[in-house]
Amino acid sequence: MRRQMFALAAVAVLALVLLALPAGAASGNNPKASIQSGNAFCGANESTFPVIGFTNYHRVGNTVSVQYHLKKAIPNSTYVVELWGDSCSFFGVVTTVKTNSNGVANGNGSVTVPASSTRFFATGLGPNGYNDTPAVTLNP
Repeated sequence: MRRQMFALAAVAVLALVLLALPAGAASGNNPKASIQSGNAFCGANESTFPVIGFTNYHRVGNTVSVQYHLKKAIPNSTYVVELWGDSCSFFGVVTTVKTNSNGVANGNGSVTVPASSTRFFATGLGPNGYNDTPAVTLNP
């Protein structure tokens, strides 16, 4: 009986610790990055460009998932969302989104990447050209 009480107490303490952690704290592979309008510099952070949305990244093994959120993009326009990485290597198309009359669109998808790659950035190729995010690091 004493052993069962101890085990139950240990499980309760572990549950409280896990609930106290901020969302995503268990993994370093969930970075967020701003989408910079007109940035075509292969993942460089060009902070002078206007921000038109953001991305969230997640990596499991050789798969990188991207959640792409446009908030201030060109209204009623199509953007092809792509994942790039390394120094400037194309990895694949994530999704295609069409903005509404307010310039808002959301999309997500996943791309298989080389196991050795750890530097990634997304871009939305739209009517104003490329709209890169600054590069993020995602370890396998």
